[in-house]
Amino acid sequence: MSPTHDRGSALLTAVIVVLAVTIIGVGIISFASREIAGATAGAQRQGLVACAESARQLLLSRFHAVGVVPTAVDPLNVTLDGAGGRVAAVGGHVDQAVDTVQVSQVRFLPDNAFGPTSRVRDITNTVSLIGQGGKPLRVVVHCVDGGGRQLEVEFGVRFGL
Repeated sequence: MSPTHDRGSALLTAVIVVLAVTIIGVGIISFASREIAGATAGAQRQGLVACAESARQLLLSRFHAVGVVPTAVDPLNVTLDGAGGRVAAVGGHVDQAVDTVQVSQVRFLPDNAFGPTSRVRDITNTVSLIGQGGKPLRVVVHCVDGGGRQLEVEFGVRFGL
């Protein structure tokens, strides 16, 4: 019988299998890290949206003060996570410095801004206070989180009856 020279083939096969498993493992870790980054970004985005919505609700709540003209409400500049917090609800547009917030967060719009003026009225988006004649307003607020990300909410509301 002639001797065979198969020595080392098992070692070569084992090295190839270990290499393949390592490549698969690295791929799984890379995919998982991307998924974690995406989930974290989504959670931060949801937090920013909730913050901007709370800024909107906070500014609208200031309209309910009796005798206050909506364009004269105090500028919105409130930390939402306690004293010394990093999440702030601010009036005005994005990238406006927090120190220079003006009362321009609320402005009157033309009377026909929400459609033609007629005797038929829809009061679903009306803050019910008397004396303003149902004037349409443009309101701008934004939220700044601890990481410096900002989200602006601009909306219209008909103020008064």
